[in-house]
Amino acid sequence: MIILCTHNDGGVGKTTLAVHIAGVLLNRGDSVLLVDCDDQADLWQFFTKGQIPTKLQDSYKVENSKVIWNKDKKSIKKEANPIYFDHVVLDIDSPLQNTVQVILGNEPDLILVPINASQKNKALRNLPRTLKVFSQLESKTGSNPQVIIVPLGITAKSVEDVVSKILSNDKPKSCRIAPEMENLQNEIQDATYQNYEYIWEKESYAELFDYFLALLEP
Repeated sequence: MIILCTHNDGGVGKTTLAVHIAGVLLNRGDSVLLVDCDDQADLWQFFTKGQIPTKLQDSYKVENSKVIWNKDKKSIKKEANPIYFDHVVLDIDSPLQNTVQVILGNEPDLILVPINASQKNKALRNLPRTLKVFSQLESKTGSNPQVIIVPLGITAKSVEDVVSKILSNDKPKSCRIAPEMENLQNEIQDATYQNYEYIWEKESYAELFDYFLALLEP
């Protein structure tokens, strides 16, 4: 399964979501190719415990999996071959219609679009543009990915208010809004970007493993 964590805007929770989705897959023993296309290399740094990538395309082995920093969004089709990994998790800003095909040689199966509390207004304002990209991707490639909008610390209703106004032709055919998660941005920031831990590793938030797991279920 190719899982895309994306949004047009920065700071909305793409890497937070990618880290925790990858964590769920790794926790159950799946092999995962983690691809970080963000300039900040935060996904890379989480799994390397703070190491700085040494070149524009760098790789690091994580148990039976691998993380690649791919700043220039170049093709890694050989590494992404399904014979090597069960899943691919891609952390990237909202891609052009052929970007994922160029990088991975295939289209995404699942697209996760986070919106967190700190960037709520900007992210909601630009959500229609992000969804339109996926709609155009479907039309061009014939693919039909499941698209899930993930409210991280905002209400699901605030997302629904925006999505309900988008014309059907301008959003993906298979699009839903996940249940809202409570606003834990500070806690997640501390765990993920300071201690390189999953939020569910903090005793008070162990139940959040199931929240992220549910995003992977049909």
